[in-house]
Amino acid sequence: MKYKDVYPIIFLTIVVAGSVITLAVTDSVTRERIEQEKIRAIVETLSEQFPDMTDFVFDEAIEVYTVYADETGVDENIIGYAFEAEGSGYGGAIEILVTLQDLETMNGISIIGHMETPGLGAKIVESSFTDQFSGISVSDVALRRDDGQIDAISGATISSSAVVKAVYETAVEKIELLKEEA
Repeated sequence: MKYKDVYPIIFLTIVVAGSVITLAVTDSVTRERIEQEKIRAIVETLSEQFPDMTDFVFDEAIEVYTVYADETGVDENIIGYAFEAEGSGYGGAIEILVTLQDLETMNGISIIGHMETPGLGAKIVESSFTDQFSGISVSDVALRRDDGQIDAISGATISSSAVVKAVYETAVEKIELLKEEA
């Protein structure tokens, strides 16, 4: 009689342990592929944002890409900087690659991941929104209602605000770190 009571517990323990092992193996197999795909997307985006790019160097300490034309490591050949920013939109996290021409001027942004509502918040990936960030001063990265240069997407104010806030705050932080390194 006692074995009948223990059997379901043993069975469930085996099922749960098997599930945990399966998830762990799946995670270890796919994690590297996901990271490689993210790096590929970043390199592709850097090439689009900086057509003259010949190379880039990632500084792990401050998590900033320094983009070069011609010889890597020569300050005169730096054509920009890039870094990732993350905002919290209506549907969840929004991952953004921010590029700078110099320590004061935006080069542009690219949305590299989001969970926003299709047809509304997902419009943050469209060029009509992202192109607004090109060539403006970092200090002008704010919505027009807040005296900035960026028009919010109609019906997607939360998503627009999340992108603008993440870009501005992260840019200010990374610029300060780059100035300290110089």
